Amino acid sequence: MSKVGIRNLVVVVVVTLIVLVVLFLLLRPESSAPESSEAGETQEEPVALAINGNNMYPAEVSVTEGNHVNLQITSDHPIELHLHGYDLEKEVAPGEPAELAFDATIAGRFAIEDHNTETELGVLLVQPS
Repeated sequence: MSKVGIRNLVVVVVVTLIVLVVLFLLLRPESSAPESSEAGETQEEPVALAINGNNMYPAEVSVTEGNHVNLQITSDHPIELHLHGYDLEKEVAPGEPAELAFDATIAGRFAIEDHNTETELGVLLVQPS
């Protein structure tokens, strides 16, 4: 084979490889990593709440409408946690973790209170999706 023939063969191989790489990059399957938020997909939102005296930490909790919320609650004294707007209640014993799970179907700002003393502890803010 002549030098010109070899050179032409090398050029064809290089061009073919470039075309294949470009086609692979354009047509490759999507990554199998989970999407952060697909339309219509409910996300789990775990939220840790600590009740100390008449204070809740954090004092304001923000979640997204349409997501499943899981409040993980600890308290230094016995309380009956009441979430206004959703009308949910949960008994919390001191030193015993409690869980209050619900779907955030209503957007807005909702008081979280100690139902026994009617003391407002904090706020749940449900952001529209």
